[in-house]
Amino acid sequence: MMVVVDFDYSEFRKIIDLPKEKIIDGLTEIGAPTEVDPETGKLYVELTPNRPDWYSMEGLARALRSYYKKENRKYAVKKSDYVVNVDESVSKIRPYTACAVVKNLKFDDQKIRDMVLLQEKLLYTLGRKVKRFGIGIYPLQAIEFPVVYTTMKPGEIIYKPLNYPKEADANEILREHPKGQDYGHIIEKFDRYPVFVDNRKKIMALIPIVNSAETGKVDVGTKEVFIEVSGTDKLGIHHALNIIACSFADIGGEVYGVSVKYSKETDVCPNLEYKKMKLDVKKAGAVLGVEIGWEKIIEMLGRMGYEGQGTDILIPPYRADVLDEIDVLEDLAIVYGYNNFEPTLPDFFSAGKRLRKYDHLDSVMREMGFVELNTFILTNKEKLERVGYSGKVKEIMNPCTGEYTSVRPTLLADMLDVFAVNKMRGLPQKFYEVGVVYEEDKTRKRLCFGLSDKKLDFSTARGYLQTMLKEMGWEYQLSEKKSGIFESPYSASVSINRTEKGVFGKVKTEILVSYGLEFPVFICELELE
Repeated sequence: MMVVVDFDYSEFRKIIDLPKEKIIDGLTEIGAPTEVDPETGKLYVELTPNRPDWYSMEGLARALRSYYKKENRKYAVKKSDYVVNVDESVSKIRPYTACAVVKNLKFDDQKIRDMVLLQEKLLYTLGRKVKRFGIGIYPLQAIEFPVVYTTMKPGEIIYKPLNYPKEADANEILREHPKGQDYGHIIEKFDRYPVFVDNRKKIMALIPIVNSAETGKVDVGTKEVFIEVSGTDKLGIHHALNIIACSFADIGGEVYGVSVKYSKETDVCPNLEYKKMKLDVKKAGAVLGVEIGWEKIIEMLGRMGYEGQGTDILIPPYRADVLDEIDVLEDLAIVYGYNNFEPTLPDFFSAGKRLRKYDHLDSVMREMGFVELNTFILTNKEKLERVGYSGKVKEIMNPCTGEYTSVRPTLLADMLDVFAVNKMRGLPQKFYEVGVVYEEDKTRKRLCFGLSDKKLDFSTARGYLQTMLKEMGWEYQLSEKKSGIFESPYSASVSINRTEKGVFGKVKTEILVSYGLEFPVFICELELE
């Protein structure tokens, strides 16, 4: 998923004075391909989500300043008495917040536009469309400290939201306000909703929906702001806050710390100190295939914003993407230049071998008119529950998207997804897949096939199964067996050589309806190994 940032060259040059060609070349070399629109003269920069610190002009200018001039700014956080108290009632909804105050800002229309775009892109990528965290920016003069992050009943949350004509309670906001319609599903299942409230009991925002028009509107007259990033991922909210704070500091702001007080601990944020990481010079040489001395490594990494301290690498506070030594080596390779690496042949030999052992099975299925599928091995619990799967699922600790959070233990959900995608196409439809699943701590290879037609009955569908089994030379037996996905009595276990190997049956009507399917669907899933 690429993120595109666009800006006027004239505006960008106010931040860093470089020729247009040098900006384009520099950004492209560091991994942000850049083009110029010949009609408007705008620069369009393509970014991957792993560099959220580049989502603003200030972030891109910072990167070029390091790359060309080796200028790496240190960011300071001034002490303050600002306090945010976190009530325990938010712990089961959106339990964490990270906050900062920035003063001496000089906003204009362009800077406000950049601020809004940075906020939106952070929410869309790092924030997983607000599921992971939301961001609020408020004029400091409109609120009184200490601020409380707490919960209230929906009917008690009454204020005038931004871009809304009148006061409303939380129920109306979720129902009528555009932001409520987009993000209301995140909190609507709870009895109480998270809010920020200042010392005068003024509601600052319904989290993560929308700010108050009274306390949450930033304009060109705003000189000081309060920033909060609140959500479910503590590390993620601190990363986002650091990126915003550094961007505001780059336009002249002074950053002040905020004490965020939980029941058992206090966080003082933002933390804009450089993080230390060990870098193994020998490993760097082995990974990159070139020998580079320590002093040269420090010099090269300085062009990517890093610094050196003794035998440590210092990672800038805005680099949310640097999680491991290999991330640093990637930046080292970028500075070295991918085109400067000399390709070599490996000094070992590995004999190739066939990966597929099911050529005859493929032929049988195709001869019966089935189309082969190749679906993703990752899925999520919601999809599995939808098809009645109740077994254990191997989950991913740090999924990149809510769509893929676990390794699939069955091919049944993927097969129904394919029928749902193709529901507007002609009938009959016949699909099959030989794919890998992970169940009971073992990797398994399975065959799954499905067919759908207007008047498809059990005997016709069973005929395809029996033909396949006979062509494969397998001795088989079908026995009635209840299943979470199939209707009784059209639900069977399939035994091969007297060992149960899979299931076959007619998918339940309520499951078909949930997928938007109107016609009967029969599916079979068999263990192959």
